[in-house]
Amino acid sequence: MKTNKILTILTFFLLLSCGFEPIYSEKKFNKNYNFTINNIGFSGNNNINQYLKNNLANYTNNKNKAIEYDLAIDSSSIKTITTKNKKGDPELFLIKIIINVDIFENNKIKNKTILEEGFEYKNKSNKFQLNKYEKNIQKSLTNKLSKDLIDYLYYIK
Repeated sequence: MKTNKILTILTFFLLLSCGFEPIYSEKKFNKNYNFTINNIGFSGNNNINQYLKNNLANYTNNKNKAIEYDLAIDSSSIKTITTKNKKGDPELFLIKIIINVDIFENNKIKNKTILEEGFEYKNKSNKFQLNKYEKNIQKSLTNKLSKDLIDYLYYIK
């Protein structure tokens, strides 16, 4: 009984001193990224643009950053049928999200890049659930693309 209490207390203190810090904490954000995004112009798919806008909100209009970027983003979503069954009904779909990003610094174009992510998934008999699942996939792919964009902005010189 006594060793169990000692083990519990020891584990508690070890976990407190492990140095855990959230990935997207404000302190870590301010330390790692030396840029801010002043303006973002969107065109293309409205759902993808809204997801991107929400994901890039932490990086916009931050004071005391050395580099200031303006972005022009054109987004698109492509859904294709990859496999059909014997009847001709689709079995597998591929959804691909593509964003073209023009990066401006001091009103001059600094760089252009194209980022894309894709995901293959099975068809569902319930079309409402299929639509809901596609929106979830779109959101996940857009989150991944926004992280890739932030990393790209961090590493361009």
